[in-house]
Amino acid sequence: MTHFKIGSIALAATLFFAACQSKNKQQETAKQQVDTAASQPIASSNIPKTNDEAINALYPHYVSLQKALVAADETEVKEAALLVEEASKQVNGASSLQATATALLMAPTLEEQRAAFAHLSDELISLIKAAGVQNGEFYLAHCPMAANDQGANWISPTKSIQNPYFGNKMLTCGSITETLK
Repeated sequence: MTHFKIGSIALAATLFFAACQSKNKQQETAKQQVDTAASQPIASSNIPKTNDEAINALYPHYVSLQKALVAADETEVKEAALLVEEASKQVNGASSLQATATALLMAPTLEEQRAAFAHLSDELISLIKAAGVQNGEFYLAHCPMAANDQGANWISPTKSIQNPYFGNKMLTCGSITETLK
């Protein structure tokens, strides 16, 4: 009977270890996909332009912020949020955007950073629509499950979905809902 208990414990430990390795491997694969996506810069020729140079200067920082959220890198999020905050000071009518960037910068958790990003995205989308697109395309994406199933938008640098609200948990959740040209 003692050998049976020892054997059962050994078998349970082996199965537990195998399950943990499988989960870790899945998480590692998802993280590699996120890291690869986040590290790919947008070619400068592919960066869309508005009719407002200040928004054009801010947009690459917004994309960096979005990629940092996809990668769930809180340090990178804060660095990008600081750059968005600084760049927003140059945009006419962007005091709300600047305040939201500040709130995002001060947010203590990734979840709170993502919530602030939803507001920041809506504000930037409004500014881009008001300024008008000079060349290129801005892809407006939407995740229906973000913000406690209320849904949230963001500006995607490509048609490929890289969800900043869930990162590697639901990397491709969402769809392009509008293209600004």
